[in-house]
Amino acid sequence: MDGELAAAILCGGRSRRMGRDKAWVEVGGSSLLERAVARLRTVADPVILAGGDRTLDHPGCLGVLDPVPGSGPLGGLVAALRASPHELCAVVAVDMPDLSPELLRRLAEQWRGEDAVVPLDGDGSQPLHAVYSRRILAAAQAALRAGDLSLRGLLERARVRTVDVAALPGHPFPAGFALNLNTPDELARWAASRAGAGGGERPGRTGAGGVPADSAR
Repeated sequence: MDGELAAAILCGGRSRRMGRDKAWVEVGGSSLLERAVARLRTVADPVILAGGDRTLDHPGCLGVLDPVPGSGPLGGLVAALRASPHELCAVVAVDMPDLSPELLRRLAEQWRGEDAVVPLDGDGSQPLHAVYSRRILAAAQAALRAGDLSLRGLLERARVRTVDVAALPGHPFPAGFALNLNTPDELARWAASRAGAGGGERPGRTGAGGVPADSAR
């Protein structure tokens, strides 16, 4: 996928529950942002940082501002697709420590002209760990102008291919690829699970599902 897939990291959240900017929360010796950039660079170029109402600087990355401040993931998606030099852009949230670049690459390979390719796992569809086409940009901009900021709503009106991750052959994708960290307690549980001190309850999910599991719409 080198030269064919861009990637965007959505970093515009207020991080109220975490109590500090999640982009700079340290996990495994690097910040969540640095971790995401390093992983995405293995499958995508450029890596775009959608920073909300502030520009994020990171070597080799392109920082962009949301077109409408406070517009959530939809604003970040619009900013990223406007900046992407490629038809396809993998989009993830910055607070996903176990995002899977290989899965994003495989999702891009599944694209057949739809507006988006969204993975489906045991918790439902995961539109914040998905691949978007610039074909959805006009509809996303219209929704933004109308003040309809629901990413789920946008996808319900779009042509979406959902891909059952369990049915993809040839690679054991991590079960927690779309797990996200929202609070200090969730961060501590994730760190403990990686240290072998306890797995148990998963810290969190994206909570942005709801796309029907048909192969394409």
